Amino acid sequence: MAQPKEVQPRGDGWVFVCRKCMKRAGAKELRSTLKEELGRDVRVVQSGCLKLCPKKRVTVVVGGGERMRCLVVDPEEDTGTLVRAVSDALGRPS
Repeated sequence: MAQPKEVQPRGDGWVFVCRKCMKRAGAKELRSTLKEELGRDVRVVQSGCLKLCPKKRVTVVVGGGERMRCLVVDPEEDTGTLVRAVSDALGRPS
């Protein structure tokens, strides 16, 4: 049986946004806002439950491997503050 091939994904990073958190926090537009603000080089993906379940907040996992960060964000916060936090977690200049 052949071993799985490891590949390097394109782009500057990945952002996983918990679908269940977005629904509970009334933040359905959060993913599209992050996509728009972070640009095409960052993949923003809606995920299944990330099992943190913060009240009135949204769980966001940024990066991967050693750079992986898990953020709990308030969807009511200023969009610029949120984008800067995600950019910092990706190691990008904000």
